[in-house]
Amino acid sequence: MNRLIVLAGITAMLSVGSADAGVITSAGSTTVQPAMKACAKAYKKSHADMQFIIAGGGSSKGVKTAARGKVDIGRASRAIKDKEAVAHPDLKTFKLATDGVVLVINAANTISALSSAQVEQLFKGEVDNWQAVGGPDAPVKLISMGTEHGTYELFSHHFHLKGVESDGNLMFDHGQAWIAFSQDIALEKVAHDKNAITFASVGVAGEFAQNGDVKLLNLDGVEPTTENVVNGTYKLSRPLLLLTRGAPSGEIKDFIDYMQAAECQSIVKELGYIPNL
Repeated sequence: MNRLIVLAGITAMLSVGSADAGVITSAGSTTVQPAMKACAKAYKKSHADMQFIIAGGGSSKGVKTAARGKVDIGRASRAIKDKEAVAHPDLKTFKLATDGVVLVINAANTISALSSAQVEQLFKGEVDNWQAVGGPDAPVKLISMGTEHGTYELFSHHFHLKGVESDGNLMFDHGQAWIAFSQDIALEKVAHDKNAITFASVGVAGEFAQNGDVKLLNLDGVEPTTENVVNGTYKLSRPLLLLTRGAPSGEIKDFIDYMQAAECQSIVKELGYIPNL
């Protein structure tokens, strides 16, 4: 119920539109959200009168709200789908960075790596005890992002999963995953449950792991490092995109240009993502 209320609040706020000069609105990927907020803060140092409204909602919402002109800039942490490109031919994309998606477990769990086959078995409920994949004798507790998130879409596609929502959970065959509204919530849940597993952006998860409560898993023998994401060795990666309806102009174009330029790209790198520059 709380998740529905939050989403309704975001929708109501965005429906107002963003025609006022000096205000830039954005919605979409929660993966891209921290980077946009950080770059907006830096941008305001030289554009003190500029105001930003930066909401979440997931990549699909970012595509829809930008394509319909409900916000100035949408955000997506995945490539645009063919059906979206056909439905919204005026949609323009601007690459902000590249990111990887990583499996995350509690630091107390003894395993350090999984194979793709094991991940699929865990989330489908074919394996429901950590001991079967080299861990402790304990039940596996699954945590997932909602289906509207780009992180979920990349993850589910890569591991041949299809989640069906039921009573606040996602069912992957026999696997039942608690739905987290954001990556921060998912990671907090894992940090406080030694038997939990989730997936998240390498950038977001890497920063969270510095607290020592969670750890990132190697996948198919490959560490989720920046170098491995860039060279394609680590397969679970995706683009982080900014979206507009038609070619941007004025203040919106200036801010997008700034986000793709050196200062913001440096901020993007500090947050753990892979910059364009």
